Amino acid sequence: MDDAPTEFDLATLAATEFHELKNQISELTFALDEVGSRHPEAAPDLIRLRLDCRSIMERLVEILTLYKSGQQGLRLNVEAHSPSELIEELVADCRGLAKNGVMIEAKTDKAPPFAFFDRYLIHIAMLNAMHNALRFAKARIAVGVEAQADGLNFYVRDDSEGYPAHILENQGRRPGRSSTGTGLGLFFAQTIARAHVNGDRRGELRLENRDGACFNLWLP
Repeated sequence: MDDAPTEFDLATLAATEFHELKNQISELTFALDEVGSRHPEAAPDLIRLRLDCRSIMERLVEILTLYKSGQQGLRLNVEAHSPSELIEELVADCRGLAKNGVMIEAKTDKAPPFAFFDRYLIHIAMLNAMHNALRFAKARIAVGVEAQADGLNFYVRDDSEGYPAHILENQGRRPGRSSTGTGLGLFFAQTIARAHVNGDRRGELRLENRDGACFNLWLP
């Protein structure tokens, strides 16, 4: 009889399982789309279900990324990218998930032609912020990027009731369960922001309430 294995690569196992789960959730999303095409009257309910599926997939990616960062350190793939193209892609990706006529507007007029950042990780963090905004916005969401004197700021702004006080106090520094969730998405965004370093400056997640919730992912 073969000897039982004494060790295994947990990260590889987790990545394989997470990938399989993502595939299954993707298949579920396609099935919901097919149901929607056959039953248009069910579209409003299906939008929420599709949003839930997308959120689950994001959580899987975030958990795996954070696990790997704890084991190996977070490794960025920083290259020159167009911030405007990232924003346009996010908006196009999320417009089909908007409920009750919520308008999503891209703001790129103050964006630089290119900037250096990890596009994959920033995309995940911004997509999670977009999905949160879609849950709570009343009628409007603005998604944009702007060059600032000291860096680059990606943002998502909505017209919801704003962030609860405990979220503003925490600023994504620590995850923790509450009535509004675990805070994993904000913790992930703060981790990704702080991994972007320029000299002695680190990126930072900055949350505020200003006529609604304002998610700012600032990079140096």
